[in-house]
Amino acid sequence: MELRLIYGRAGSGKSKYCFDQIKENINKNHSIYIITPEQFSFTAEKKLLETISVCEEQDQCCSVINAEVITFNRMADRIFNEVGGVNNTHISKAGKAMLISSILKKQKKNLKFLGNTDEFTDVILRTFKDFKKHNVTLDFLQETTKSIDNKYLESKLNDINLIYTSYEEKLKDSYIDDDDVLTILSDKLEKSEMFKDSIIYIDEFAGFTKQEYILITKLLKIANQVNITVCADTLEEPEFIDTDIFYSNKVTAKRLMECAKTVGARIAHPQNVGGDVHRFKSEELKHLEENLYNVNFGKYNKENKDISLFLATNSYSEIEYVAQNIIKLVRNENLRYRDISIITKDVNTYSSLIKAIFQKYNIPVFIDDEKDLSQNVLIKYILSILDIFSNNWSYESMFNYIKTGFLDLKKDDVFELENYCIKYGIRGKKWYEEDFKYGEEEQIEKLNGLRIKVVTPLIDLKNNISKSKTVKQISQELYLFLVKNGVFETLNKKIDYLQTVNEIDMANEYVSSINLVINLLDEIVSLFQDEKSSFENYRDLLKTGFSSSSLKNIPATLDQVIVGDVDRSRSHKVRAIFIIGLNDRSISKCK
Repeated sequence: MELRLIYGRAGSGKSKYCFDQIKENINKNHSIYIITPEQFSFTAEKKLLETISVCEEQDQCCSVINAEVITFNRMADRIFNEVGGVNNTHISKAGKAMLISSILKKQKKNLKFLGNTDEFTDVILRTFKDFKKHNVTLDFLQETTKSIDNKYLESKLNDINLIYTSYEEKLKDSYIDDDDVLTILSDKLEKSEMFKDSIIYIDEFAGFTKQEYILITKLLKIANQVNITVCADTLEEPEFIDTDIFYSNKVTAKRLMECAKTVGARIAHPQNVGGDVHRFKSEELKHLEENLYNVNFGKYNKENKDISLFLATNSYSEIEYVAQNIIKLVRNENLRYRDISIITKDVNTYSSLIKAIFQKYNIPVFIDDEKDLSQNVLIKYILSILDIFSNNWSYESMFNYIKTGFLDLKKDDVFELENYCIKYGIRGKKWYEEDFKYGEEEQIEKLNGLRIKVVTPLIDLKNNISKSKTVKQISQELYLFLVKNGVFETLNKKIDYLQTVNEIDMANEYVSSINLVINLLDEIVSLFQDEKSSFENYRDLLKTGFSSSSLKNIPATLDQVIVGDVDRSRSHKVRAIFIIGLNDRSISKCK
């Protein structure tokens, strides 16, 4: 039962100190756990393996079984498997969005401020996530609402209370919200043998939520020692809060010590890893780390070699400049593509441009972005079917459906059919109640053949769904429709072709989209079962689910330039980095 804080500035060697300590203690009679945020776990696992390798080179017998990298969510899975008691289905972000959208629609008459739009759904999702992280319970929210004097704020909180109550009631006894996992973990942690008498290192966290503080308090109670790294120059209270860039981290350190006191854990003398910054081999970068956010900044008086600025007239010239410099680094400096990284505040803005320009320069690149599902062909196809029934066979919905490419129609035939429908106003019942009548006989015969090919599967689908439509029935028939019309088969052929021509990213996107659709159909059935639904309502639910989902890729090869978001991505060690899209609005957010 001991807390030890390890502190130092960025790059001063806090993580290195932890792994050096692990190397010394790995063969002692203690299990060792390294707890990191999700995005740092891969890097930490590599460091652990490197630590084991160093031991072997020094003829020391090191057992990797005694040490393990883990995240809080992985910890939850392990504990639940050990002590049991958690058998409910996990609800995804898309499932939560669909559920909230449904509640907003049902409670429309009782809500004063909130409406059923994607924007409101997203705001409520984020709000509920924050509630869970900071242990804001329904009872606490209701009591707080009663004590509010501001009528405007009280009305807003009443809306949130109403939705939160319905949301929790739906999840109760049937589902687990992923944001509740750490709260459940806290209740079950002491029943586990996993962390008893262990040595724990908690590294790379910028701060902790209320849930995580509670977890750390429980770990302090059962572990032999808990070591936590804090990025700060000192742990002493600052004289001027506004000018201390490490103030929030010092507050974190203070709160961690308070957690230790509540369970009677000993607080070891904090370990300062030293004022010297080891990460930066470049003097310029070291100077930048020390002065960028310092009020009393110092000027760098030596010749600058390692940091350069490029003022671009537009995004195209900016990416062209980056590509040209990457080629120089690879050819002249003997760098590999994997030694180079690009970060930006807005990956989506640059994604298409980087792909186009880097292809011209033959630069392999992986862009760590989340694909917009609205442009995925399978998603467009499914939503267009529901749009046809919801919008009474409108021109737009029909040709969105036809142009997805799953109907095996020639392009010229599609254009001819579209021109005919525009000219003669073909929409609604004119698609399926009678043959086309206008125009030359030869053309009409051909177009009627195309019409039948288009509408027959749709009519069959609609007829298979009874008048008392339920969410379950629509989902089942929609899935059968996709199977009967060879949609998955067509996509699998595309995937095979893309893999043969080495378009791995696109092939992975198609694979992910198929899995996503199947999972979302399963989830919508699980959530709403036999609830009656119109096609319009079902489409809106499914659309909400798709808009809250995303397609993520993994790198196809090791040797490629990595492009990532400054807030989300965490790069491996690189020798050159390009920051693009930097301006006065974004630089303050790039800490």
